Amino acid sequence: MSEEILFDVAHGWGTITLNRPEQLNALTLGMVRAMGAQLSKWRSDDSVKAVMIRSVPGRAFCAGGDIRALYDMRKADNIDGCMEFFGAEYLNNWRVAEFPKPFVALIDGAVMGGGVGISMHGDFRVATEHALFAMPECGIGLYPDVGATYMLPHLEGAIGMWLALTGTRLAAADMVRLGLATHTVQRAGVGELLKSLEDLEWGEDNHSVVKRALDMWHVTPPGETPALDHLTNINEAFALDSSDDVIRALDTMRDDSWAAGQRAAIERGNPLSIRVTHRAMKLGEKMDMTEALQMEYALTRRFVEDGIFIEGVRAQIIDKDRNPVWPHASIKDVSRGDVDAMFRDAPDPINLTWSDDTGRGA
Repeated sequence: MSEEILFDVAHGWGTITLNRPEQLNALTLGMVRAMGAQLSKWRSDDSVKAVMIRSVPGRAFCAGGDIRALYDMRKADNIDGCMEFFGAEYLNNWRVAEFPKPFVALIDGAVMGGGVGISMHGDFRVATEHALFAMPECGIGLYPDVGATYMLPHLEGAIGMWLALTGTRLAAADMVRLGLATHTVQRAGVGELLKSLEDLEWGEDNHSVVKRALDMWHVTPPGETPALDHLTNINEAFALDSSDDVIRALDTMRDDSWAAGQRAAIERGNPLSIRVTHRAMKLGEKMDMTEALQMEYALTRRFVEDGIFIEGVRAQIIDKDRNPVWPHASIKDVSRGDVDAMFRDAPDPINLTWSDDTGRGA
């Protein structure tokens, strides 16, 4: 366990380091629980003024959860084991969002799925030029979870719905311009940044202390900004009231090459996931973080129970045949009743608290 995730306290900083670079720092249940317990401890530790989460150098900050372990559990009909992971993971996401001290995520490399949940809900997200954001869950028979049903709808315009339905990848330039990253730093300058943060003079308002320090390093990164470049089209199509309306808008859009690409990205996802994601994002607009996570826990149980999520994992990650067999042939085959059934309340609502480290039902 100590080799997968590392903890350190020095100079007022509690530092979490993800240490599974060969596995793209994918989160195991042990890592999730250890991080949750440490956040609970640091919350009331006066020697810890702020927290930073980072990863050892590699291709990813954190590319998600340990999907293969979840696949093996579900194949063994261990649904409770799968939900144990998701419960602990969502509890962690809540703790990051609720953490009372400055929380900084240093994002160097890909941040997807579970990595989004342990970074994007914090106060400060510092991206290097190698950062890459995506929520591609519809493609593996799930939907953007880890609090994304709260976070994404609160992005500018319809950007969140676009990211959720298409799984589009954003580089650092768009991450900053859309508020997914609050600051940037060049990978070559990370060492100097960390040294400057060690020298901070802590005070009564440590959020302001950290912000001023990060502001000194921030420069708008160069690079293409496909999200901003197509913001008008995104808002025109993806703000609509149903996934059918979204697709119809794309089909009639003048910028047909861009629109065709978005339509193709949507159709690569599980049809039920697309329908569920659209509704979840609309509902999330009016929810707080706690409500969104409760909704997600119930939704995730349905996808795990029905085997849809595991079929997506099989096709994309295990067998890699890229040919999932979904229960619906197309989006038009998914009925309102099919979607309603996915939104039934969970029999064991997630337990979001500082006094428990499992997230299992209250």
